[in-house]
Amino acid sequence: MALTAGDAPTAATLSLGARLSRTTIHLAITALEQRHGLDERVAFEVLRDVSQRRNVKLRAVAAELLSPSSDGRSGPAAPPPPLPFTIGGRACSNRSEVLVQLMRAAVTRCGAERGTVQLRDPVHGGLQIEGKRGFGQDFVDAFSYLDEPGTACGHAFDDARQVVVADVDSSPLFSESAREILRAHEVRSCVSTPIVDADGKVRGIVSTHRRERDAVPDEADLHHVRMLANQCGRWLQWYDAAVLPAIVGEVHQAAAAQAKRAGARRAADRVEPAVTIAAAARLLSDRYGVEPSHAEAVLASLAAQRGVVLEELAAQLIG
Repeated sequence: MALTAGDAPTAATLSLGARLSRTTIHLAITALEQRHGLDERVAFEVLRDVSQRRNVKLRAVAAELLSPSSDGRSGPAAPPPPLPFTIGGRACSNRSEVLVQLMRAAVTRCGAERGTVQLRDPVHGGLQIEGKRGFGQDFVDAFSYLDEPGTACGHAFDDARQVVVADVDSSPLFSESAREILRAHEVRSCVSTPIVDADGKVRGIVSTHRRERDAVPDEADLHHVRMLANQCGRWLQWYDAAVLPAIVGEVHQAAAAQAKRAGARRAADRVEPAVTIAAAARLLSDRYGVEPSHAEAVLASLAAQRGVVLEELAAQLIG
Protein backbone atom coordinates (compact mmCIF):
# COMPACT_ATOMS: atom_id res chain seq x y z
CA MET A 1 0.00 0.00 0.00
CA ALA A 2 1.73 3.13 -1.19
CA LEU A 3 2.09 6.47 0.52
CA THR A 4 -0.76 8.75 -0.42
CA ALA A 5 -1.15 12.48 0.04
CA GLY A 6 -4.82 12.80 0.85
CA ASP A 7 -6.82 15.93 1.26
CA ALA A 8 -8.17 16.93 4.67
CA PRO A 9 -10.85 14.38 5.58
CA THR A 10 -14.41 15.34 4.73
CA ALA A 11 -17.59 13.33 4.33
CA ALA A 12 -16.51 12.59 0.75
CA THR A 13 -12.74 12.05 1.12
CA LEU A 14 -10.76 10.57 3.99
CA SER A 15 -7.07 9.93 4.44
CA LEU A 16 -5.81 6.37 4.14
CA GLY A 17 -5.32 6.17 7.89
CA ALA A 18 -8.90 7.30 8.52
CA ARG A 19 -10.26 4.77 6.05
CA LEU A 20 -8.33 1.94 7.69
CA SER A 21 -9.51 3.09 11.11
CA ARG A 22 -13.10 2.91 9.89
CA THR A 23 -12.46 -0.61 8.61
CA THR A 24 -11.10 -1.66 12.01
CA ILE A 25 -14.09 -0.18 13.83
CA HIS A 26 -16.52 -1.81 11.40
CA LEU A 27 -14.88 -5.22 11.93
CA ALA A 28 -15.14 -4.79 15.71
CA ILE A 29 -18.81 -3.86 15.42
CA THR A 30 -19.43 -6.98 13.34
CA ALA A 31 -17.64 -9.08 15.97
CA LEU A 32 -19.90 -7.67 18.71
CA GLU A 33 -22.99 -8.29 16.60
CA GLN A 34 -22.04 -11.93 16.08
CA ARG A 35 -20.96 -12.63 19.65
CA HIS A 36 -23.75 -10.83 21.51
CA GLY A 37 -26.57 -10.67 18.96
CA LEU A 38 -26.64 -6.88 18.91
CA ASP A 39 -27.69 -4.76 15.97
CA GLU A 40 -25.12 -2.49 14.31
CA ARG A 41 -26.25 0.72 16.00
CA VAL A 42 -26.18 -0.71 19.51
CA ALA A 43 -22.82 -2.40 18.95
CA PHE A 44 -21.31 0.91 17.81
CA GLU A 45 -22.77 2.73 20.83
CA VAL A 46 -21.23 0.17 23.19
CA LEU A 47 -17.79 0.64 21.62
CA ARG A 48 -18.12 4.43 21.58
CA ASP A 49 -19.34 4.71 25.18
CA VAL A 50 -16.52 2.59 26.63
CA SER A 51 -13.97 4.44 24.49
CA GLN A 52 -15.17 7.81 25.76
CA ARG A 53 -15.44 6.72 29.39
CA ARG A 54 -11.91 5.28 29.42
CA ASN A 55 -10.48 8.12 27.26
CA VAL A 56 -9.04 5.71 24.69
CA LYS A 57 -9.31 6.17 20.94
CA LEU A 58 -12.16 4.19 19.41
CA ARG A 59 -9.76 2.65 16.90
CA ALA A 60 -7.51 1.34 19.68
CA VAL A 61 -10.42 -0.30 21.52
CA ALA A 62 -11.68 -1.84 18.27
CA ALA A 63 -8.23 -3.18 17.36
CA GLU A 64 -7.77 -4.80 20.77
CA LEU A 65 -11.21 -6.38 20.57
CA LEU A 66 -10.15 -8.00 17.26
CA SER A 67 -6.88 -9.31 18.70
CA PRO A 68 -6.82 -13.14 18.74
CA SER A 69 -5.11 -13.08 22.14
CA SER A 70 -7.60 -10.69 23.74
CA ASP A 71 -10.42 -12.36 25.65
CA GLY A 72 -11.26 -9.37 27.81
CA ARG A 73 -9.28 -10.66 30.78
CA SER A 74 -6.19 -8.88 32.01
CA GLY A 75 -3.38 -10.45 33.97
CA PRO A 76 -2.42 -9.57 37.53
CA ALA A 77 -2.36 -5.83 38.03
CA ALA A 78 1.18 -4.52 37.79
CA PRO A 79 2.38 -0.98 38.35
CA PRO A 80 3.22 0.90 35.16
CA PRO A 81 6.91 1.30 34.32
CA PRO A 82 8.42 4.69 35.19
CA LEU A 83 8.11 7.50 32.66
CA PRO A 84 10.87 10.03 33.42
CA PHE A 85 10.00 12.05 30.33
CA THR A 86 6.48 12.93 31.54
CA ILE A 87 5.90 16.14 33.45
CA GLY A 88 7.20 15.54 36.96
CA GLY A 89 7.92 11.90 36.03
CA ARG A 90 4.42 11.02 37.11
CA ALA A 91 2.73 7.72 36.39
CA CYS A 92 0.10 7.78 33.69
CA SER A 93 -2.40 5.35 32.15
CA ASN A 94 -3.47 7.52 29.19
CA ARG A 95 -1.72 6.31 26.05
CA SER A 96 -2.29 9.46 24.01
CA GLU A 97 -0.87 11.63 26.78
CA VAL A 98 2.22 9.44 27.15
CA LEU A 99 2.92 9.57 23.40
CA VAL A 100 2.52 13.34 23.30
CA GLN A 101 4.91 13.70 26.24
CA LEU A 102 7.47 11.47 24.51
CA MET A 103 7.24 13.58 21.36
CA ARG A 104 7.59 16.79 23.38
CA ALA A 105 10.70 15.49 25.12
CA ALA A 106 12.29 14.30 21.86
CA VAL A 107 11.60 17.60 20.08
CA THR A 108 13.08 19.56 22.99
CA ARG A 109 16.18 17.37 23.25
CA CYS A 110 16.88 17.57 19.49
CA GLY A 111 16.25 21.32 19.33
CA ALA A 112 13.61 20.71 16.68
CA GLU A 113 10.60 22.79 15.78
CA ARG A 114 8.23 19.94 14.94
CA GLY A 115 7.60 16.28 15.63
CA THR A 116 5.36 13.27 15.07
CA VAL A 117 4.71 10.02 16.89
CA GLN A 118 3.38 6.89 15.23
CA LEU A 119 2.35 3.45 16.45
CA ARG A 120 2.19 0.14 14.67
CA ASP A 121 -1.40 -0.57 13.69
CA PRO A 122 -2.15 -4.00 15.21
CA VAL A 123 -4.77 -4.84 12.56
CA HIS A 124 -3.19 -3.56 9.34
CA GLY A 125 0.48 -3.73 10.35
CA GLY A 126 1.77 -0.32 9.22
CA LEU A 127 2.48 2.93 11.05
CA GLN A 128 -0.40 5.20 11.99
CA ILE A 129 0.08 8.76 13.26
CA GLU A 130 -1.00 9.18 16.87
CA GLY A 131 0.25 12.71 17.53
CA LYS A 132 1.91 15.68 15.86
CA ARG A 133 3.51 18.95 16.89
CA GLY A 134 3.96 21.93 14.60
CA PHE A 135 2.25 20.36 11.58
CA GLY A 136 -1.18 20.96 10.11
CA GLN A 137 -3.83 18.40 9.25
CA ASP A 138 -2.72 18.17 5.62
CA PHE A 139 0.67 16.81 6.72
CA VAL A 140 -1.02 14.32 9.04
CA ASP A 141 -3.32 13.15 6.22
CA ALA A 142 -0.37 12.72 3.85
CA PHE A 143 1.45 10.43 6.29
CA SER A 144 -1.61 9.07 8.10
CA TYR A 145 -0.64 5.46 7.39
CA LEU A 146 2.64 4.03 6.10
CA ASP A 147 3.62 0.46 5.37
CA GLU A 148 6.42 1.02 2.87
CA PRO A 149 10.00 2.16 3.66
CA GLY A 150 10.03 5.31 1.49
CA THR A 151 10.48 7.57 4.53
CA ALA A 152 12.91 7.89 7.44
CA CYS A 153 10.28 6.59 9.86
CA GLY A 154 9.54 3.65 7.55
CA HIS A 155 13.23 2.65 7.50
CA ALA A 156 13.51 3.08 11.28
CA PHE A 157 10.47 0.85 11.72
CA ASP A 158 11.66 -1.87 9.34
CA ASP A 159 15.29 -1.88 10.55
CA ALA A 160 14.59 -1.26 14.26
CA ARG A 161 17.25 1.45 14.37
CA GLN A 162 17.44 5.20 14.76
CA VAL A 163 17.61 6.97 11.37
CA VAL A 164 19.26 10.40 11.08
CA VAL A 165 18.80 12.38 7.87
CA ALA A 166 20.95 15.49 7.46
CA ASP A 167 19.52 16.47 4.06
CA VAL A 168 16.06 15.30 3.00
CA ASP A 169 16.62 16.59 -0.56
CA SER A 170 19.57 14.26 -1.23
CA SER A 171 18.78 11.31 1.03
CA PRO A 172 18.11 8.01 -0.80
CA LEU A 173 15.77 6.93 1.99
CA PHE A 174 12.80 8.88 0.65
CA SER A 175 10.44 8.15 -2.20
CA GLU A 176 9.89 11.11 -4.48
CA SER A 177 6.30 11.51 -3.33
CA ALA A 178 7.39 11.64 0.32
CA ARG A 179 10.25 14.03 -0.49
CA GLU A 180 7.86 16.44 -2.25
CA ILE A 181 5.54 16.52 0.75
CA LEU A 182 8.44 17.18 3.14
CA ARG A 183 9.75 19.97 0.90
CA ALA A 184 6.30 21.54 0.81
CA HIS A 185 6.33 21.59 4.62
CA GLU A 186 9.91 22.87 4.85
CA VAL A 187 11.36 19.73 6.40
CA ARG A 188 15.06 19.62 5.52
CA SER A 189 16.46 17.28 8.19
CA CYS A 190 14.94 14.78 10.58
CA VAL A 191 15.54 12.02 13.12
CA SER A 192 13.29 8.94 13.42
CA THR A 193 13.72 6.77 16.52
CA PRO A 194 12.04 3.38 17.03
CA ILE A 195 9.97 2.87 20.16
CA VAL A 196 11.19 -0.55 21.32
CA ASP A 197 9.79 -2.64 24.17
CA ALA A 198 11.60 -4.99 26.57
CA ASP A 199 11.31 -7.88 24.09
CA GLY A 200 12.89 -5.90 21.25
CA LYS A 201 9.58 -5.39 19.42
CA VAL A 202 9.21 -2.07 17.59
CA ARG A 203 5.90 -0.57 18.68
CA GLY A 204 6.18 2.76 16.91
CA ILE A 205 8.36 5.69 15.87
CA VAL A 206 8.98 9.14 17.31
CA SER A 207 10.36 11.65 14.80
CA THR A 208 11.72 15.19 15.02
CA HIS A 209 11.88 17.60 12.08
CA ARG A 210 14.01 20.67 11.38
CA ARG A 211 13.77 23.39 8.72
CA GLU A 212 17.57 23.56 8.32
CA ARG A 213 19.80 21.12 6.46
CA ASP A 214 22.55 19.41 8.47
CA ALA A 215 20.73 20.21 11.72
CA VAL A 216 21.77 16.89 13.25
CA PRO A 217 21.79 16.40 17.05
CA ASP A 218 25.03 15.18 18.62
CA GLU A 219 25.41 11.60 19.75
CA ALA A 220 24.57 12.38 23.39
CA ASP A 221 21.23 13.84 22.35
CA LEU A 222 20.51 10.98 19.96
CA HIS A 223 21.32 8.46 22.70
CA HIS A 224 19.02 10.27 25.11
CA VAL A 225 16.11 10.14 22.63
CA ARG A 226 16.71 6.40 22.14
CA MET A 227 16.55 5.96 25.90
CA LEU A 228 13.28 7.91 26.10
CA ALA A 229 11.78 5.86 23.27
CA ASN A 230 12.74 2.60 24.98
CA GLN A 231 11.14 3.78 28.23
CA CYS A 232 7.96 4.47 26.29
CA GLY A 233 8.20 1.06 24.58
CA ARG A 234 8.27 -0.73 27.94
CA TRP A 235 5.32 1.36 29.09
CA LEU A 236 3.34 0.48 25.93
CA GLN A 237 4.09 -3.19 26.53
CA TRP A 238 2.63 -2.86 30.03
CA TYR A 239 -0.36 -0.90 28.72
CA ASP A 240 -1.20 -3.51 26.10
CA ALA A 241 -1.00 -6.31 28.68
CA ALA A 242 -2.68 -4.62 31.65
CA VAL A 243 -5.01 -1.88 30.42
CA LEU A 244 -6.39 -2.72 26.98
CA PRO A 245 -7.65 -6.22 27.93
CA ALA A 246 -9.54 -4.72 30.87
CA ILE A 247 -11.14 -2.19 28.55
CA VAL A 248 -12.19 -4.96 26.15
CA GLY A 249 -13.69 -6.76 29.14
CA GLU A 250 -15.81 -3.68 29.82
CA VAL A 251 -16.93 -3.67 26.18
CA HIS A 252 -18.11 -7.29 26.42
CA GLN A 253 -19.84 -6.64 29.75
CA ALA A 254 -21.69 -3.65 28.30
CA ALA A 255 -22.58 -5.60 25.15
CA ALA A 256 -23.90 -8.53 27.17
CA ALA A 257 -26.02 -6.16 29.28
CA GLN A 258 -27.45 -4.57 26.14
CA ALA A 259 -28.22 -8.00 24.69
CA LYS A 260 -29.99 -8.99 27.91
CA ARG A 261 -32.10 -5.84 27.84
CA ALA A 262 -32.93 -6.37 24.18
CA GLY A 263 -33.97 -9.96 24.93
CA ALA A 264 -36.22 -8.79 27.74
CA ARG A 265 -37.85 -6.25 25.43
CA ARG A 266 -38.43 -8.90 22.78
CA ALA A 267 -39.98 -11.21 25.37
CA ALA A 268 -42.23 -8.38 26.56
CA ASP A 269 -43.25 -7.67 22.98
CA ARG A 270 -44.20 -11.30 22.51
CA VAL A 271 -46.26 -11.41 25.71
CA GLU A 272 -48.02 -8.07 25.41
CA PRO A 273 -50.33 -8.90 22.44
CA ALA A 274 -51.60 -12.04 24.18
CA VAL A 275 -52.26 -10.08 27.36
CA THR A 276 -54.14 -7.39 25.42
CA ILE A 277 -56.28 -9.93 23.57
CA ALA A 278 -57.12 -11.75 26.81
CA ALA A 279 -58.14 -8.44 28.45
CA ALA A 280 -60.39 -7.58 25.49
CA ALA A 281 -61.94 -11.04 25.64
CA ARG A 282 -62.75 -10.57 29.34
CA LEU A 283 -64.30 -7.21 28.54
CA LEU A 284 -66.60 -8.85 25.95
CA SER A 285 -67.56 -11.49 28.47
CA ASP A 286 -68.15 -9.11 31.38
CA ARG A 287 -69.81 -6.26 29.52
CA TYR A 288 -71.69 -8.01 26.72
CA GLY A 289 -72.26 -11.48 28.12
CA VAL A 290 -70.20 -13.31 25.53
CA GLU A 291 -69.26 -16.80 26.67
CA PRO A 292 -65.65 -16.67 27.93
CA SER A 293 -64.74 -19.72 25.83
CA HIS A 294 -65.93 -17.95 22.67
CA ALA A 295 -64.81 -14.39 23.40
CA GLU A 296 -61.45 -14.59 21.57
CA ALA A 297 -63.12 -16.22 18.53
CA VAL A 298 -65.65 -13.36 18.46
CA LEU A 299 -62.77 -10.85 18.59
CA ALA A 300 -61.03 -12.59 15.71
CA SER A 301 -64.22 -12.53 13.64
CA LEU A 302 -64.75 -8.82 14.31
CA ALA A 303 -61.14 -8.05 13.37
CA ALA A 304 -61.51 -9.95 10.08
CA GLN A 305 -64.75 -8.13 9.25
CA ARG A 306 -63.14 -4.74 9.84
CA GLY A 307 -59.89 -5.63 8.12
CA VAL A 308 -57.70 -4.85 11.14
CA VAL A 309 -55.10 -6.80 13.10
CA LEU A 310 -56.54 -8.68 16.07
CA GLU A 311 -54.13 -7.03 18.50
CA GLU A 312 -55.12 -3.57 17.26
CA LEU A 313 -58.83 -4.27 17.72
CA ALA A 314 -58.21 -5.63 21.21
CA ALA A 315 -56.21 -2.53 22.11
CA GLN A 316 -59.01 -0.26 20.83
CA LEU A 317 -61.60 -2.09 22.95
CA ILE A 318 -59.68 -1.78 26.19
CA GLY A 319 -58.10 1.61 25.43
